[in-house]
Parts: sequence; C-alpha cells; structure tokens
Amino acid sequence: MTGLPREIETPELRRYGYHGLSYEYIVGALTQDGVNVDKERLIVAHLGNGASLAAIRSGRSIETTMGFSPISGVPMGTRSGDIDPGLILHLLREAELSPADLGNLLRTRSGLLGLSGESRDMRVLIEHHDAAAAEAIRYFCYHVRRHLVALTAPLEGLDRLVFTGGIGANAAPVRELICAGLGYLGVRIDHEANLAGSKAISAAGSRAIVEVRQTDEEQVIADHVARLCTECASGRKEAS
Repeated sequence: MTGLPREIETPELRRYGYHGLSYEYIVGALTQDGVNVDKERLIVAHLGNGASLAAIRSGRSIETTMGFSPISGVPMGTRSGDIDPGLILHLLREAELSPADLGNLLRTRSGLLGLSGESRDMRVLIEHHDAAAAEAIRYFCYHVRRHLVALTAPLEGLDRLVFTGGIGANAAPVRELICAGLGYLGVRIDHEANLAGSKAISAAGSRAIVEVRQTDEEQVIADHVARLCTECASGRKEAS
C-alpha cells in the first residue's frame, strides 16, 4: 500500500526495494560463516553511490528504505533520498521546473553532490575539510542513522548490523558517525577495529554485533544464471 486512494492504486505502484542481490549475498555469507540468520534480527546497510538499508528476519527482507524508485530512502551520491512531496509540488509550481527537469534534479544533482557542491564521492568529501563537505557527510550519516533506527521497529530490536557497499565497507569515519548515539539499541563499536577495517567492529559489551563485509552482487547473478542453466538442461533431458 502507498497511502494513495485505492481506486488509483495498480499492481505496479508498490514498494519494490533495491539492492536485493547485495542483501542476498550478505545473508548467504553469514550462513556460510555459521550464523543462524533465521534466529537473528538483522539490518544490512548497503551504502555506496546508491544506498539503502534492509531489515531482515528469518533470512528474508521485511522492510527496506527504498520504495517505488531508487531515488527514495537515504540520501545518496547524486540522489536526494526522501523529501516532502509538498516540496516537489512547490518546485513544479513556483520554480516552473518541468517533470523532466525535476527528475534530473532529484536523480543526478542532489545528494552528496548537491549538498557539498563538490563531489558525489565520499572519499573526496572525507579528504576535504571544508564546511560544505563536512555538512554533506553529517547529513548523510544522520539520515542513514534515522532510517536504521526506524528499521528496528518491524524487527522489534536488533541483533546484528552489517555495513557493506563502497562507503559502508570502506569509510570508517562514516560508520563511526552513523553508530554514534545508538548505544540504547545495543550498538557500540570499537574505535580501533573500525579504523583498521576489521570484519568485526563491535566493542566489548555491545549487545548487537556490528560487522563490515564486502558484497558481491555479480557473484549472485552468476549463481542464479548457473542454477537456471542447470534447471533448463535437466528439463530438456526429462522431456527427451
């Protein structure tokens, strides 16, 4: 459901979510490492030029920050993330933007690039110490943290948090800013382990496990293709 009148809702107007291949890979990697994902309340933060978070229970996503389009959710490299629909109406009326211009603004000129006025690349923003870059980083981290907290509601808590994606797996300062203030959820990270890029970055006494993992969406695609080819070959043999 979208909150729109039922008479205009159609099957294609729904929350799709994105980065499913990444989430599938992380769940599979955890399972291979002996984690019983069926028993854990898991949040995976896929943070890169495109970014989203997913709440995963019993190995399946039950909520995600992205909805109908990959513009929604947390702010990204060039995408705005969630904004008030009233602001969109205002821009269409008062700024006289065309739908195409507005789409371009939301998809390619917003997010880290628009806020910093400099770059969509988190590495560049971390290295530069000007006020606009710092503000863009704080804005990104605040909204990731806010969405992360919201995902604990359908999970009814949090047992494990996994950072992945180009930013999530490689930007220690970003992970630290996101986790700051999450102690009430049982999230505490070890400063030195985080800086070192260790796989496990939970501090001693942290109720929630916090990890950093690389994702491999291409491997998931390859696995699906291989499985489909095997099934097709098996079907042809049975038919003959």
